[in-house]
Amino acid sequence: MLEVIILGFVQGLTEFLPVSSSGHLTLVQVFFNWKNPETNLVFDIILHFGTLLAVIWFFRKDLLPYFTISGWKDPTRRRLALMVVAASVPTAAIGIGFKKTFEAMFASPPTVCLFLMVTAILLFIADKFAKRGETCDIQTISPLKAIIVGIFQGIAVAPGISRSGATISSGIFCGLSGVESARFSFLLMIPAVGGATLLEAKKIFVSGLPADINLEMAIVGGIVAMITGFMALRFLMAFLKEQRLRYFSYYLAIVSSCSWVALTFFRS
Repeated sequence: MLEVIILGFVQGLTEFLPVSSSGHLTLVQVFFNWKNPETNLVFDIILHFGTLLAVIWFFRKDLLPYFTISGWKDPTRRRLALMVVAASVPTAAIGIGFKKTFEAMFASPPTVCLFLMVTAILLFIADKFAKRGETCDIQTISPLKAIIVGIFQGIAVAPGISRSGATISSGIFCGLSGVESARFSFLLMIPAVGGATLLEAKKIFVSGLPADINLEMAIVGGIVAMITGFMALRFLMAFLKEQRLRYFSYYLAIVSSCSWVALTFFRS
């Protein structure tokens, strides 16, 4: 139960903060010696579903109008929905086309450490770009810029490349503010994570649950991830107003380096 709570906390905290939830979960599972890939898959699905619920609840005011006829009459909302779709297309293409390649990376903790460092560098550069000021918001973002953000989100399927870090950084490169980049990033997360979760859940539905999975404990992990994720979202949105992505960059550089040293020492 302690491992479940810790993993749920790690997922909720790192899914939204630009530090890579997949990278942290992979490293935590390695250090916990949790080796059953089928059990990990089911547990990861439930954890991601928990954080998906957190982002839906956090942005409920933005999402509720889309469930009404009057909401769809607003041209601004329609355009934003189209930009989310435009960004989701390259994400899906990259995720599906390179699925096996990305899955193989999860079995290589040193690769995860390397990609954590890549995310650290990306955030550091984005922090410098943020000083130049914004040129658009998510209501006026162009289709090309939306597609660029979607490409970055697709690449972030690799463990260690933060999805929120990649999309927030690319949004800043395209002229969005940190807060606007985060809003667009988390709206993109809903179809991306929701679709990926459904695809993985389909596998479990066809093959059945692993015999050694404790579903009740996994649900506890999902609830922890949901609560922690909501709190992390509130923190991040407030933090981004100060445009201080470099602090996440420093954190990732330390985690990447220390994990690399620990893995090297453990193997030796």
